[in-house]
Amino acid sequence: MVHSIEMGWFILNKYYELTDTVPVYAAAILLDPSKRSRYLTQNWPAQWHQKALNATQRIWEDKYKNLPLNPSEDDLMEVDGSPASPENPKNELDRLKRSLQVEAADLTDEDDVQLFINARPIAIKPLTPLEWWCLPEQRQRYPRLHRMAIDILSIPPSSSEPERTFSGARRTQSWDRLRMTAENLERLECIGNWLRNGHIDLVHIITAIKGVNDMAVELDFESGEIE
Repeated sequence: MVHSIEMGWFILNKYYELTDTVPVYAAAILLDPSKRSRYLTQNWPAQWHQKALNATQRIWEDKYKNLPLNPSEDDLMEVDGSPASPENPKNELDRLKRSLQVEAADLTDEDDVQLFINARPIAIKPLTPLEWWCLPEQRQRYPRLHRMAIDILSIPPSSSEPERTFSGARRTQSWDRLRMTAENLERLECIGNWLRNGHIDLVHIITAIKGVNDMAVELDFESGEIE
């Protein structure tokens, strides 16, 4: 019994350590507003902390820290929610408005991965971390960091869904149905997935088929093939 338990821990550690080769796992935890670095301090062994922090910092510096910002983007807004104006006022009215405006903190000062992950965790329920980062106010506050967070948190946590899709396609295109084209196989798998997840219902399918059939009859009639 003891040997079996030790072997179980050995296998678990072996595969858990493989997450070190994919630093986005640690980055996803650190970019969760409800976890951040405090989660590592509370739940991870001390010898793992710095490696995870360094890996996240490398992703930030290599791909996102120096991303150019397009002034026309929706997430580049003034503090009051109005579109950002150019650096130089267009007229005297703009100068007057600027002279009367109370200076606000530059929100982009917080647009840094270290500042974010070392801040206090906050409750975001019922939102998921990805939904939280997609909010307009987070895109405004973190014009670069939100891109990193969305890219990482959009990664599927496992490969089970693609594997189920391949298995389902194998059942659809059995050995006696190998003449089915890749396009038709794709259509069938998409429709089946949409039905299972409630994105469409049978009414949508029947309406679509009827529309295609009506279009085919109309084209045949125009071409003169139907008397």
